[in-house]
Amino acid sequence: MKASGVARRAQPVLSTALIVQATRRWCGARQRAQPGGPALHRLFAPLGLFMMAASFDSLMLLVEHAAGRPLLAGLADQPTRDQRGIDALLATGQLATADGWLDFSASRCPLAGAIDCAAVSVRLAAASEPVSTNA
Repeated sequence: MKASGVARRAQPVLSTALIVQATRRWCGARQRAQPGGPALHRLFAPLGLFMMAASFDSLMLLVEHAAGRPLLAGLADQPTRDQRGIDALLATGQLATADGWLDFSASRCPLAGAIDCAAVSVRLAAASEPVSTNA
């Protein structure tokens, strides 16, 4: 559907490759003691996913805090357990995914509800953002 030069995306674009790239950028910024949001914005904005930067940054901060350690990122073709866990969380919407990556059960993680909401926010941002067209 097209209106005023803007088309709605039929399917979300939360591919594993995009999630791995986003986690790499976020972790890299954090290692340099910089905020992750601007690095994510530079990745997502050209895709028309402007709001995903803030949502993804919030998710990553919550997960890092719940983990009690910095999240780790690997190479593009060799994602870490943290990257695979974030990808599984976003792909399934389930907190208890990624082969025992982190225990986000409500009894063990007081941030479980917030992490769940942040993951939903990322998924909604990916599904609802308009994509510019060359109308």
